[in-house]
Amino acid sequence: MPKALLSLAKWLTLALVLLTLLVWLMLASPLLRSWRIALVEDLLSAQLGHPFVIQGDVRLEPGLSTLIHVSQALIPSSNLPDTTLIRLSLLELTLDIPALIAGRVALDNLVVDGLQVNMITAGDGTTSWIKWADRAFQQERRAAAETPRRDTASPQTPDAGSNRGSILSFLSNKTVSFTNIGLVFDNKANGFIFDFDLESARLVQMQGGRLVSFTGNGTVNDQPFSLDGKYPRGAPFTHKVTFADIVLTYDGTALADGPGYTARLDLDTGEVGDLFDILRLKRSFGGSGTLTAQVTSRPGQLAVSGLDSSFELDKGRRISATGDVDNLLTVDGVDMRLNARLHPSNAPPPNAARFKDIKLTGIDAHVISQGRGVRFQELLFLTNAFEQDLTEIGPVTIGQIYRTPQQTLGLKDLRINIGPRDAPFITAKGDVGDALGFSDIAISGRFDGKASAVLTALPPENADQFGRVTAEFELSDASGQLGVTRLSARSQDTDLWSLDTQMTVEKLTELGGIAIKLALRVADSAQVLAALQAEPIEAGALGIDLDFASQDQTASIDLGFQAAGSDVTTNLSFDLSREINLVRGTILSEKMRLVDIREGTKAAISLSRAHRADRKANTATPEQDTRPPLQPLVIEDRKKGLLSPYRILTETDLEIALDIRQFIGDAGISSMTSKLIADLGKVQAGPMELRYGRGFFKVLAQMDVVNDPDNISIRGGTSGWDFGRILESIGLGIQANGILRADFNVIGKVGPVRTFANSMVGSAALGMGNGMIATSLLELAGLGVFPWLFSQERRRGETEIVCVRAPVRINAGRVTFDQVVAETRSVQLVARGEVDWRRDSIALRAEPRRVGRPLSRSAWPFDVTGKLSDPQFKLQVGGSRSRRADGASDMPGTRTPCVPDIFQLE
Repeated sequence: MPKALLSLAKWLTLALVLLTLLVWLMLASPLLRSWRIALVEDLLSAQLGHPFVIQGDVRLEPGLSTLIHVSQALIPSSNLPDTTLIRLSLLELTLDIPALIAGRVALDNLVVDGLQVNMITAGDGTTSWIKWADRAFQQERRAAAETPRRDTASPQTPDAGSNRGSILSFLSNKTVSFTNIGLVFDNKANGFIFDFDLESARLVQMQGGRLVSFTGNGTVNDQPFSLDGKYPRGAPFTHKVTFADIVLTYDGTALADGPGYTARLDLDTGEVGDLFDILRLKRSFGGSGTLTAQVTSRPGQLAVSGLDSSFELDKGRRISATGDVDNLLTVDGVDMRLNARLHPSNAPPPNAARFKDIKLTGIDAHVISQGRGVRFQELLFLTNAFEQDLTEIGPVTIGQIYRTPQQTLGLKDLRINIGPRDAPFITAKGDVGDALGFSDIAISGRFDGKASAVLTALPPENADQFGRVTAEFELSDASGQLGVTRLSARSQDTDLWSLDTQMTVEKLTELGGIAIKLALRVADSAQVLAALQAEPIEAGALGIDLDFASQDQTASIDLGFQAAGSDVTTNLSFDLSREINLVRGTILSEKMRLVDIREGTKAAISLSRAHRADRKANTATPEQDTRPPLQPLVIEDRKKGLLSPYRILTETDLEIALDIRQFIGDAGISSMTSKLIADLGKVQAGPMELRYGRGFFKVLAQMDVVNDPDNISIRGGTSGWDFGRILESIGLGIQANGILRADFNVIGKVGPVRTFANSMVGSAALGMGNGMIATSLLELAGLGVFPWLFSQERRRGETEIVCVRAPVRINAGRVTFDQVVAETRSVQLVARGEVDWRRDSIALRAEPRRVGRPLSRSAWPFDVTGKLSDPQFKLQVGGSRSRRADGASDMPGTRTPCVPDIFQLE
């Protein structure tokens, strides 16, 4: 018996040794390392719903709660090849052995160190964290989103049990301690990256599992971050999240009637710039703001009600938004009001005096849902130059909001309609690379509407006569400023007028790749003016043709104008590639009729008057405005502008020829030729030669833009003008004839005609010879009564004018003269004095005497004095005599006509 007991003890000892050896082999021996790894991989893969791969080692510490040590493990992405969803350096957890014996896996008290989670969204929307069981549902959901909705039913949602086996459900009832955590949300579809670097995080089961607490702190995109969440069972939950100075609270309760919850969202942005830093966007503005809303979430619905936000931004700007959204997921039930004030409340910008001064000062909008997008039920733009109320804008849809590589907020596949919902007259789509800075814009669109949308002066009752206008356009700011880069427009459904134009622009700021073609026709100018409620001036048919092309700093312009029987063709060429810019051109008219110019001018005046009357009738009485008075809107003339007059005249070799081959007027057929030449600031206009009937006019203008830019000199002469026709045209009704001639040489200030006339300095001379006037009053004044009674001139009732000579001096509005002479066969009239049109004064003395007898008595001398606008005429009864101061009294043997006789005495 003792031997049997001893033998049993030996075998038991041996079995215990073998069992201990087996347990050691299982738990720690390198020989069974692969078995331990496979065992733990299978266990955790089943619990997590993802393959769990161990690249390091597994150690087990046995007990009722066996401690499992795992080193260097990872969870690969199920959907994205070559992507690691989770990588960790150390995982420790306990396994409840009694529960395992009972057939239930119970893991708890997890300790995780060196955790790196990569939440990746690929460009096609595939995510790295969708588990195997949900992959089919994800594909079904994506396909459903790309299929047009056939009804208003809520989209399908996954079964509540589909969360079983997921990582979140695995952690939801565990106590977990995290250290050295990296969490990256990298959405390659929209460009946003959120890189969390958490020093620690802790998920704790409290109060016997009735309360779950999750806390963590660290940084997100290098900005401080903390999270504190409490999730009690059957009671309200709370969240508090901070990002730098941004504080967000999200507190709510579960819904009693089904899955989901309702929560109140409160956001205090602190410094808005911190939000740009977290989003890794360029700081577009600074300021602070708040947002509150009530959020209701249930399967297929995310509703927002009572949204109220207000943002006080830098430079006195303010943006606010209020409203409700029935479902953000389907964009249903949107009813939002937006208001933006883009200037300090007590310091609005001054009214714009130039195009460059126009600023957007405010926006008011009412946004509602339509279909799968939104539309502006009302949109009001406020500027310091105008207010434009657009009541029919939308729907507006945005395909994607994303972060660009340039760290701006971009809008992709932006679509907008303007006009009635069933027939919008503008449809546009495109992308905006910087939505906050409103730059990097590329938009194309189409306009199709009544011509009255373009011709705003058209009264509604006549709008149908002008038909429709259709256009395709592209907008871009690739050149540095927003503008139209392509336009094709044409008129339709009208015989009253026609328009056909095409335009392409590669660079707005340089002569590069610009092409413009335009053809405009008006069949009946009187009918068009009548439709515009202007005086119907019959100017005939009108036409304009424009062809502009430029490439590599060279350009050409062809402009044609036709009005009734007149035509003008202009051709200009530019070459800016040379050291000195070269401009050449011609202005040619085969035929120009005076009546067309006259009637065309009347038509332009009639249209301008109608436009002013329409603006006055449609302008409401403005509210009291304390801003500076609105100045006329003009384009600033910058000296260095590409086409500025200063640059053209000072940096250009310019020559333009004018040739009007037939000028048809009241006096018959005439012609005109001229030139405009500019070479490095030396400008010459002319000589311009005009022949009109028997008349001839020649004038030359010159200026030095560089050394004397304020003055212009004009000199020239004219001849061949019929004295009788001039008297007839001014209404004197006196028959006369004679050929007038004149010469002038003056210099004055550059500017309007009035400025030039008031500053003019120089001389002029008027002359006439071999004329006649149907009156003998000059003979009466010079001969006296009795000689006149027996004169031949009195008997014929007319006087022969031998000559007229009137040299004058001009000085800033003051004209002086002392040798103005009018001479007949018997009488010489000499006048002297001055006329000052700036001071509205005249002082003139005229003395008629017998020819060759300057010392004789002047029978009827006269004076004209007083205001030039109301002169006083005074006849000196009794006459007057003159004498030379040097005593000269004899006329020379050969007398010179039209030189005062008193100056010819010897």
